Amino acid sequence: MGRLFWKIFLSFWLTLLLIISGVIWGTTIYLQNSDAFQVNDLRSRMMNRQAMSLAQVIRYAGPEAGKAILLSPHKHHRRRPRFFVLDSQGHELLGRQIDLTAPDIKEYASVKAPDGETFRLVSTNSLRPRPSVAALFLRPFKRSPAVYILWLAIALLFSAMVSFWLTLTITRPIKSLQRASKQLAAGDLETRVAHTMDARRDEIADLAQDFDRMAERLQTLLLHQKQLLSDVSHELRSPLARLKVALGLAQKRQFGIMPEELKRIELESNRLDDLIGQVLTLSRLESGSVYRRDDYLDVAELVESIVQDCNYEINGAQKRVLLKAENTGIIEANADLLRRALENVIRNAVHYTQADTDVTVTLETTGSSDKSLQLRICDHGSGVPDLQIDQLFEPFVRLSSARDRDSGGFGLGLAIAKRAILFHNGEISAWNRPQGGLCVQIILPVQTIGRKS
Repeated sequence: MGRLFWKIFLSFWLTLLLIISGVIWGTTIYLQNSDAFQVNDLRSRMMNRQAMSLAQVIRYAGPEAGKAILLSPHKHHRRRPRFFVLDSQGHELLGRQIDLTAPDIKEYASVKAPDGETFRLVSTNSLRPRPSVAALFLRPFKRSPAVYILWLAIALLFSAMVSFWLTLTITRPIKSLQRASKQLAAGDLETRVAHTMDARRDEIADLAQDFDRMAERLQTLLLHQKQLLSDVSHELRSPLARLKVALGLAQKRQFGIMPEELKRIELESNRLDDLIGQVLTLSRLESGSVYRRDDYLDVAELVESIVQDCNYEINGAQKRVLLKAENTGIIEANADLLRRALENVIRNAVHYTQADTDVTVTLETTGSSDKSLQLRICDHGSGVPDLQIDQLFEPFVRLSSARDRDSGGFGLGLAIAKRAILFHNGEISAWNRPQGGLCVQIILPVQTIGRKS
């Protein structure tokens, strides 16, 4: 689950919690106003009716009857309004003490008894104050904390589940598209993603369909390009063979043709033959249906023979190749193909290293696996621009230091090397050395590891 998942999940979850909190808070405010107004209104009307009833009793039956009303028991005594009846001198009818300056004192009526004396009706039973929003919000917690906590836990769990489902619904197809994009970028042109969308009928499903159409189109174009390259190379082989025959006849006759011209034609014919051979090799490697790994090779012996050949060829060129191999291993391989791959890399390093410098070839076991050998070839040349390192193993790519065909070849040597190493389930990479020059590293899985004798 990446950063996008948690961003969406937390956004959904916080949104749901805010919505739930807002609904509860709004409901609490509504209950605060409605409960307070309705209860206060009912209590006010009830007290007015009771005050009027008591006043009528005193008016027509006298203060003694009013006293009897005040002393009568009531089943809801706690909720019954507490009335006081005061005569003209301020004495309470039942002799109770009352503070008329208290803020909760309210006078309801002034009534004249049959004997002409005037009485005042007051009450200390004030209306219930309007409850605060916080008090209403926490009222369930005060009444039953366990139930309140249970409700809160259910709300958190439910919102988390809903947020998780919504987030997963969005991010899962995006992850599928991301994996498919990486596979396509790695060269797996068979990658398709629409079947992973299940029954979705939204924009993400449409994007998956578009991705599949793009992948299919790329696959078709690349297959046509490879097929065209292979067909053209095969078609060129026949006229090239005839050209060589004609060249041989011309060299014998030499009628009207200068020897230098014949040498030039022979040179260009050989270059063309070499180019066609490399193109066919590259095409077969990419198709993966021609070469077989049916040889067992000693890696150290193979590298040592290549180094010896290179040193023999550059004798007197003020360059040499140094081999440092303490370990070796047996690999199941195609002998010609693997030799060509390693030779391409080593010869490339020899070509670009500066005069009076060495190309170091190191063979050792890797730190990650005891059944892999690491071959590192480092030169002392000008290196490769950092932005072009990734293009180093692509076909027909010539870097700034290799644009001249006489020195830079056709740009196929390292491309063939990469595909040959991948064919042997290996890895190849390159980087610039801090002190100058280029290093190419090849990792090959081997059957057994041993010390070089």
